Amino acid sequence: MRTLALILLVTLSSAAAWPVEPGNAIRGDALKPRGERYEATVPDTLDLAERGRLAVHGLTSFLNPAADYAPYGHVYFNGNPAYMSDMPGGPPNWGKIAEALLMARVMSGSEENGGVDEKTFKGMLASPWMTVNPAAPTPVSVAMLALMTAWQLDPNADLKRIIDEVAETHVRVAQSGELDSKPCAWYYDGPSDDKATALGVNGLWLSVFIQGRAIRPLVEWSTLGGDRKYADFSERLTRFLVQPKFWTPEAAPKVVCGSDHGQFCGHHHSYTQALLGLLWQADAVNDARLKAFVRDSYEYMRTFGIARIGLFGEGCTTGDMTLLAIKLSDAGVGDYWEDADQYARNHLAELQITDADAMKKAVAQMPDGRGKNDTTQGAFDPKNESQDNVIERNLGTFLSDSTHPALIPESNFLYTICCTGNCTRALYAAWESIIRCTDGAAQVNLLLNRASAWVDVDSCLPHEGKVVLRNKTARKLSVRMPRWVDKKALLATVNGQPAPACWVGQYLVFDALNAKDEIVLTFPVVESTETYTLKWKQTEFWKESTYPGPSWEPLPEPARYTCQFRGNTLVDISPRDEGVGLPLYQRDSLKAPTAPMRGVTRFVAATVPQW
Repeated sequence: MRTLALILLVTLSSAAAWPVEPGNAIRGDALKPRGERYEATVPDTLDLAERGRLAVHGLTSFLNPAADYAPYGHVYFNGNPAYMSDMPGGPPNWGKIAEALLMARVMSGSEENGGVDEKTFKGMLASPWMTVNPAAPTPVSVAMLALMTAWQLDPNADLKRIIDEVAETHVRVAQSGELDSKPCAWYYDGPSDDKATALGVNGLWLSVFIQGRAIRPLVEWSTLGGDRKYADFSERLTRFLVQPKFWTPEAAPKVVCGSDHGQFCGHHHSYTQALLGLLWQADAVNDARLKAFVRDSYEYMRTFGIARIGLFGEGCTTGDMTLLAIKLSDAGVGDYWEDADQYARNHLAELQITDADAMKKAVAQMPDGRGKNDTTQGAFDPKNESQDNVIERNLGTFLSDSTHPALIPESNFLYTICCTGNCTRALYAAWESIIRCTDGAAQVNLLLNRASAWVDVDSCLPHEGKVVLRNKTARKLSVRMPRWVDKKALLATVNGQPAPACWVGQYLVFDALNAKDEIVLTFPVVESTETYTLKWKQTEFWKESTYPGPSWEPLPEPARYTCQFRGNTLVDISPRDEGVGLPLYQRDSLKAPTAPMRGVTRFVAATVPQW
């Protein structure tokens, strides 16, 4: 698997020595979800807070108590019975899961398995993986993001000292030099991995992945922790990462310089992680040229797979592209909210395991014993593997295959733990960005259900074009309408009275609002039938590279999928791929013209951490 090369690079030693006792820094009571709860009747449509509740269940239930509550690295649903294994991948990705767990609790307010958070954080800090390896600090880089999320929820001095030590270690172990007479820094600058595998050809994936992963927490901590030197250091890493040698595509027009536009040849997720690091850096220092570079590269990545639904090869990339779309919009580089809406409603939501019965039915078709693509193939190790209640324990986690739009085939019916970490973070980013408010001016970016301290959003999409906004504290409200909405056919009322339509771009603006005002937007739902051609084959393992390899050939007639949409929501797809596996997009219920309603307990978090 793709994590193996990274694992082999890291030489384990004793656990890191911290400047303070981790038990004083990680305080379980302070990490519990705090906020307001109240009962409400809402449309029974996509609710990211409910998806967060499911994520809490999975992220706390699939940990290994025998290994200090470390996450298992892989779950093989293509073996019967299904099983979890740490061969390999769990502890190196520990930080992703710890961070995702806190974010899922903020979204949902779920207190399920509440004592686990403190245990898994302390286990992570005691792990040998927290010792920074000069060539591959990535396990510590992702742990740093988790610690920063915990610090935002509980900003105690002991935790800050630990984060400062992690940041200082990143700076201390890096190699340094000059590029164009300017200082640069890096951790790994190894050769290209040009071996063709089932994943494709990885290229210079490790170099871009490791640097990109380190930049993001360092530049973010320079803002949260208040020490400018980490932004200065991340600028040195950035200078190394944007070298043309890393940004050369498989092919390009002769007159195009791909390296100027972020085009690349290699592992999708590694490069999108690099782009995330670069975008955080560009936003922090307001580097317009670097923002444009990330935008161009993001647009290049959208040409792979089926971007309309967020299908990009592997689940990690779906999560990364969701983050990029939102951050690019926030940074003022462009309006990519439509992309974020499409990804969140479709493949990001579809990859989350929500239906135990469907999973059990699919697993029952699998051959007995070890699943396909399991590299261990040995006797079960009870300390590092488990067959205990696997499907139920993994409800709320994410599958890894983002190559196949209609059926996840047997060979791909599994997940790697990094996808669950990345997709949960993307879920949180989408939830957080639904609505923001500054100085009484609220802005709704995505027409998805959300409770907030300022405005509650009740969305009947995709069943019907109706969105109800229940004001609490906002004086001004801007609501972004999707591109498919006919502005001329939209009707807006405030407290039942018609309201004039005041448009600023895609945003409908309401001024002089009062508490308890109810704004109702109604508009026709546009149904569309669209066809997309996919060269990836149904029989292949998921694609993680822009370059499948020199011997790879597409089918003589690549698959053409006919997609039926209601707004941005895929409600049906054909043909339905045949074979053993898990069918996707079983969404007949979403074709009903009226949204069902349900009673819920809504939660509004007291603190919403940056992501």
